[in-house]
Amino acid sequence: MEQDIDIIYTNHLKKGDFKVFEAIFNTYWESLYLYAAKILDSEENARDIIQDLFVSLWERRTHLDIQTNIRQYLFSATRKLILRKFRDDGLKEKHLEKFIHFSELRSEFSLLRIEQKDIIQHFQKDLQQLPVKERQVFEWYHFDELSIREIAQKSGTAEQTVRNQLSNAYRKAKPLLHKLLFFI
Repeated sequence: MEQDIDIIYTNHLKKGDFKVFEAIFNTYWESLYLYAAKILDSEENARDIIQDLFVSLWERRTHLDIQTNIRQYLFSATRKLILRKFRDDGLKEKHLEKFIHFSELRSEFSLLRIEQKDIIQHFQKDLQQLPVKERQVFEWYHFDELSIREIAQKSGTAEQTVRNQLSNAYRKAKPLLHKLLFFI
């Protein structure tokens, strides 16, 4: 259904429908801005990036070829503009480390929880395939961001047991994680 709406929006945008452009802008600008501001550590630079993104979207509307949904397209384009800014500013190495830090799996799960709830919901549905205890430990660790010690206390088990359950969950969830990363 969302994909159908994205196709309709894209077709109307290509025809120059400014109301559709406004709807896309109003729907996504804030989450794109927060994402860029978090990585750039600068509200001004984040505003510039998001403004450039939407100006470019409008200017190139007749030539758009969006292969994913609009949300994924906009976040991907934002990431590219951020990397281009790092390159252009000559601060590539310093900021790339920061960018990589934000791209780690745990941070990705946090960002996805905020920005892409639909993908997380799909992933959580797939996690139901894991055994109950391993799934619970995985969710506490990644979604609730509890430490190994906190999980052990909460579940009444030893820390090593929690580590073992988490390790088993990773091994079993590896195909699910690949599937999730494919959608990102």
